[in-house]
Amino acid sequence: MVTAPALYDVDIAHVRAEPVRHDVRHRSYLWYVDLDHLPKHGPLARFESRDHLGDPDRSLRENLDAYLAENAVDLRGGRITMLTNARSLGYVFNPLTLYWCHEQSGELACVVAEVHNTYGQRHRYLLRTDDAGRVDTVKEFYVSPFYPVDGHYRMSLAEPGERLAVTITLHRPGGKPFTASVRGVRRPATRRAVAAAALRHPFETWLVRALITAHGIRLWRKGLPVQPRPEQLAAHPSSPEATMPSTNTAADRLAALVRDTVGVDLPVRIRAWDGSEAGPQDGPVLVIRSRRALRRLLWAPGELGLARAYITGDIDVEGDLADGFRRAWTLARSRPDTGVSLSAGAKLKAMATAARLGALGAPPKPPASEARLRGGLHTRLRDRAAISHHYDLSNEFYELLLDESMAYSSAYFAHEGQSLADAQRAKLDLICRKLGLKPGMRMFDVGCGWGSLALHAAEHYDVHVTGITLSAQQRDFIVKRIADRGLSDRVEVRLQDYREFGETDETFDAVSSIEMGEHVGEGQYGTYVGILFGALRPTGRLLLQQMSRHRDTAPGGGAFIESYIAPDMHMRPMSQTLAHLESGGFEVRDVEAMREHYVTTVGHWIDTFDSNWDEFVRLQGEEVARVWRLYLVGGALTFEEGRMGVDQFLCVNPTVAGASAMPATRPWAIEG
Repeated sequence: MVTAPALYDVDIAHVRAEPVRHDVRHRSYLWYVDLDHLPKHGPLARFESRDHLGDPDRSLRENLDAYLAENAVDLRGGRITMLTNARSLGYVFNPLTLYWCHEQSGELACVVAEVHNTYGQRHRYLLRTDDAGRVDTVKEFYVSPFYPVDGHYRMSLAEPGERLAVTITLHRPGGKPFTASVRGVRRPATRRAVAAAALRHPFETWLVRALITAHGIRLWRKGLPVQPRPEQLAAHPSSPEATMPSTNTAADRLAALVRDTVGVDLPVRIRAWDGSEAGPQDGPVLVIRSRRALRRLLWAPGELGLARAYITGDIDVEGDLADGFRRAWTLARSRPDTGVSLSAGAKLKAMATAARLGALGAPPKPPASEARLRGGLHTRLRDRAAISHHYDLSNEFYELLLDESMAYSSAYFAHEGQSLADAQRAKLDLICRKLGLKPGMRMFDVGCGWGSLALHAAEHYDVHVTGITLSAQQRDFIVKRIADRGLSDRVEVRLQDYREFGETDETFDAVSSIEMGEHVGEGQYGTYVGILFGALRPTGRLLLQQMSRHRDTAPGGGAFIESYIAPDMHMRPMSQTLAHLESGGFEVRDVEAMREHYVTTVGHWIDTFDSNWDEFVRLQGEEVARVWRLYLVGGALTFEEGRMGVDQFLCVNPTVAGASAMPATRPWAIEG
């Protein structure tokens, strides 16, 4: 005989008679199913072993049969029906699950009551009911914080029919302080009925859990004393909970939350604000200094919330920050289908944990260093603000970080052990050779930064350079260097948008744009390429150095980069850049990947940053300094692991007849 799945629309009542009167009533729905024929309704209703006692890798039926066998009960394949809540929209909380266990003949052998408390603990009672479904049993499990583990339960557990009627009363010496009852009417679990129930009661079991917590707070405010919770469960010896330590500490709760919602153990050790620790003993330690860190993650889950918490000092890292990043990315790669994103149910579970830890509250104010741009995306005014956010910190800041040339782009390391300054000069020379610069030529540098390439080309190749930038501080810095080096007749710098230059008729023998195209945006990139092409005389060359991304990497570099470092940035895979260049009329003659060079470059910047930490804090404050530490360490790992790259594209504007004036070989190549 197979029991067809059914739903019960139920009224649940909890009546607390002493020491204070307190009633709770709630309408909900429950499932009644056959363990051998569990229904499947996708995300609206799942019945999974992990939500009940036993081995999560075995079926519900196998786990219950094993429990019964340990208690000398053999159903010989007899039917088992279950009254429970289903996992819906990724979450479930089951205060009570009932199993009616039948012998092969159909006669009821016993009832199993599985109780879950709000501390993540579970316990089973094996019950031999009378013909009316009544039974008394000693209380063995800590459920309510207001009652100790004493007394006994009197239960009425008649097997459900057209109507459901379950009553459980706690008897303690001197009275009956608590009664719970469930009353309901049965209806078939059709797809329409299941969908309707889910719509009427979305996130139902999370709400039940929240109500339990809320009413517990009310009782505590009424003066009910809290009874201490046993350190270990009084559970059946074979159950996992029988030896499970109580998870009282904040670190234990957070570790359990990660394990239950993400499905993995902590990749790094954590230390919570109460001094408790959890996670692997080796490697870095994530220090959670306050509950506000959890609030930041609740309101901005993922990368942005973590970044905000680190930047403000709500969390910190003891040990190697790069190692912490590396472990987190290893975890993400181990879950290629889902990454570490959370389902709606997991987010609700996180909120429940945060409530128990006292971390719920209004969203904390974002750090002051977070970008707040106005206007339409990649309008001229907004682009100017985006560039200013990153490049106008102060020239003194960048002078401390960069080498003497002030090159803020990937260097080119020709041999091991080369200094950063030498590698930057090698990169500047490589660009000039690729462009084929000769004395008297006119060169256009788009996004000229602090003038490293413009000044180098003028000094060492005797060319006339026009550079443009949107940063007022960069323009002022270059103007001073031009004067100091006596290059006023060969270098001109303008505070100008590339689109404004496109409105002129100026042309040049060579054009360069070094790690500026990332700031243009996908919608404007065709215009940008068109202006570069239009600025070149026939047979003139373009050298474009630009960051690229792996196809699975966010175009803007992720929430942290987009919010704190380079707002509105857009990177693209190398193939897309090539397509833009060719569509714009260029003939692409050479592409050189430089990803490993950037790893080494950023490594030098990190060394400089760490050795001058106090000075960086003096210049910009600790918050901005923490932004930059996160940026540099995370950026180095991104290039190391191939999620981002950097490439040099050498292109030419051929004549109508196809002439390029390009050499047949690569005379610019650096010998190893």
